[in-house]
Amino acid sequence: MLGYIIYGEGPKRPELGDLQLSGGNFVTLRMGLEAHPNGLMARYRARQGARLLREAGVRSAVFPVDFPYTALFIRQGILPVDTLPLRRTLAAPLTRRRLEAGGFQPTQAVVAIAGDRAVREVTECAKALALSYRYVLLSARGAENFSKSLRREYGISLLLDPSPDQLNRADALVLFSPRTDLSQDNPILYALYPGGEAGRGRLPLCLPAGIRAQTAANCDEEQLAAALYAMGALPLETLLAEIPG
Repeated sequence: MLGYIIYGEGPKRPELGDLQLSGGNFVTLRMGLEAHPNGLMARYRARQGARLLREAGVRSAVFPVDFPYTALFIRQGILPVDTLPLRRTLAAPLTRRRLEAGGFQPTQAVVAIAGDRAVREVTECAKALALSYRYVLLSARGAENFSKSLRREYGISLLLDPSPDQLNRADALVLFSPRTDLSQDNPILYALYPGGEAGRGRLPLCLPAGIRAQTAANCDEEQLAAALYAMGALPLETLLAEIPG
């Protein structure tokens, strides 16, 4: 069960409710704004709200933007919805779309994917892009078996263990882990690891206007998009269409 925290005009004492958005069901927690959010009473009410969510079976919730009690809720076992899995799922189709928009030809564009290890998210991204582009570079430990299976099944060859210079010269670079040895000046860049969304390589998430109109003013729309996708309430194609080119 996912939660949805509403922090604004409302009762001082936290209250549970329910909300349906685009077919996704949420347990809501409504909390009134506090004049002194760091005061003892305000923090007591915040702990009470977190406990209500936890007792309702909620372990992850859509948090408001600039919510003053995020750290407190995390300590109480209520985590913000993780947007990283959705960003990683969108990386391959969005990279393909941006390459097409930029006039990069499938037989000439150089696409690079880099991660610590050849985990599923890394290999799925590499496979999706390798099916569309001739030159795909993959930098990830343990990618040899994946590369062999790709060549055996599809006749596709990847360039494994590319040098930093080769990664820097790629037209598109998708990073699944930090790389301090790269300039990251590629025409297309996505940084898909914790903290990567704060820099140039940020992959944005956007909600359809109809859903956005139903949300609280300070709702974290990216968390809500990730929550609705995880519930199966928003298809990937809809989310992709909302991201600016």
